[in-house]
Amino acid sequence: MKQNMKFMAFLPLFILLAWISAGCNPEKNEIRDAVNAQLKLYPASTLQDIYKSFYQDEFGPGHLIEDVSSAREYFDLELEEMLSKGRHNAEPCGTGKNFVRVPMDLAKDGIIPEDEFFASFLESSSGFKTPDLMIWRKKWEEIEAEVAAMDLQIPELEKDNLAILKMIYHGEASVHHSLAYNEKYDPHYRIMGKAQWEKLAKKYSL
Repeated sequence: MKQNMKFMAFLPLFILLAWISAGCNPEKNEIRDAVNAQLKLYPASTLQDIYKSFYQDEFGPGHLIEDVSSAREYFDLELEEMLSKGRHNAEPCGTGKNFVRVPMDLAKDGIIPEDEFFASFLESSSGFKTPDLMIWRKKWEEIEAEVAAMDLQIPELEKDNLAILKMIYHGEASVHHSLAYNEKYDPHYRIMGKAQWEKLAKKYSL
């Protein structure tokens, strides 16, 4: 009887270990789901674009807002020059734990007032934390290893990863979208915290 009780006590741990060893690691699954979701929406994504998405979820938009007046001026100019493609759905950055990409089409098409859109973007930047590059490099290496294991045949994957690691080593962490991504999708969005976006989405029934 005692032996049976001991066996039952260790059974949950045994199941957990078996689950992890079978590849059912929640964090790895989240990475894979995020990468698959991005490639489904944007098949032309390079590793640089995947990196950008995970970076944005980790650090948000703060690195873009050093001067509020300049940020607003750039926002207004981009809004004036862009053509709406009717993109009205926010998309998670990385695994979607912290930040989302909110298309500027929502402001261009008058669904969200421009001032309110920008204010939510600005508020989202207030929680920005300066990257600890060593911690981020280790985390990115884990993400990239999972991407590589997926064998997605992403062009120039190894070359792009070396460039990313070199960049981090030299004290930089943020990147632009790849040329291929920009030419194919012409992205126009701003990064917002999940709380700021959910507030807007509720107010405007999005």
